[in-house]
Amino acid sequence: MKENKKRFKLSKVNWVFALAVIGVSAFVFLRNDGINSFSLGYLFGSIVISGLIPLLFAFVVWLIRRRKAYAGTYTFNVVLVLMCFGMIQEIGAIRKEKIKNANVITNSAAEFKEKIINEEDAILAYETHSTNIEDGLSKMIKNSTGNEQEVYINLKKFTSINSSVMIAWQKSYDLVMEPRILDYSVLRDQAEFNYQIGVLKQYQKQSELYKSHFEKRMSLIEDFNKNIPKENKALKGVMKGISKKDSIQKPIFKTFINSHINYGNSLIEMVEFLKNNNEEWKYQNDELIFNSSELEKRYSDIIKQIAEVEVRINESTEKLIGTM
Repeated sequence: MKENKKRFKLSKVNWVFALAVIGVSAFVFLRNDGINSFSLGYLFGSIVISGLIPLLFAFVVWLIRRRKAYAGTYTFNVVLVLMCFGMIQEIGAIRKEKIKNANVITNSAAEFKEKIINEEDAILAYETHSTNIEDGLSKMIKNSTGNEQEVYINLKKFTSINSSVMIAWQKSYDLVMEPRILDYSVLRDQAEFNYQIGVLKQYQKQSELYKSHFEKRMSLIEDFNKNIPKENKALKGVMKGISKKDSIQKPIFKTFINSHINYGNSLIEMVEFLKNNNEEWKYQNDELIFNSSELEKRYSDIIKQIAEVEVRINESTEKLIGTM
């Protein structure tokens, strides 16, 4: 009997099945990633490449089976089903990995908070926390595609800027906390006055920069993601998390950073006061002695002012740590 041989072509069932898979995949992808030229282009490219695989297998089997009718069409459906199962497993593995990385970031934040409460090295603690965040985001970038991937890339840029601003400020504050600052036993010659005033002005400058960055950080992350569709789920989650933290932290941070700015101003005022009246005071037996009661009163007023600001700094710091 003569074998029924026909030219290779997909059956109606193949087309219906393939279109159904494409439709479901497109819905899931665009629902998560949003609709724009990038996501549509990425989806189209993925569909074309993915579709070639079952088509190639079907054609090879059709040739091996000596071009029998339907020899390739069954293969097409089987390979497509296997690919669907593979994609489902891959999606599950990726989702599991994302959850794992998100937990790493969350745990790192808790550890950082604990270190600050225990008054450990703030810069070292923050650098460790920043490294954990960047590592977690790098893995999330690797396990994502399209607009979702772009959201995580932008978040990584955002956290990197936050880290650089925070660390620069913390370093300037740590210098102010050195025993040398306002050590009356060394604060005598012009070089020492100039050094201490320079340290305090740098602290004041970094406090102003920190304040400015904090005030515009929401607009910064929004600008980074301006080309991402607003309905993108990753973007919604990131913006919701940042907005929530920002609304809680902003009023407390405002008091915190303004207190530090005032603290810097008061310390500068103190050192400049001592510099301008260098011949009118002396440090003897752990006591500062002035040549006039007027200067002594002025010194006492500045000290009182510094003490009041320190109280506000301590109070706002505790509240700010509580929002981490």
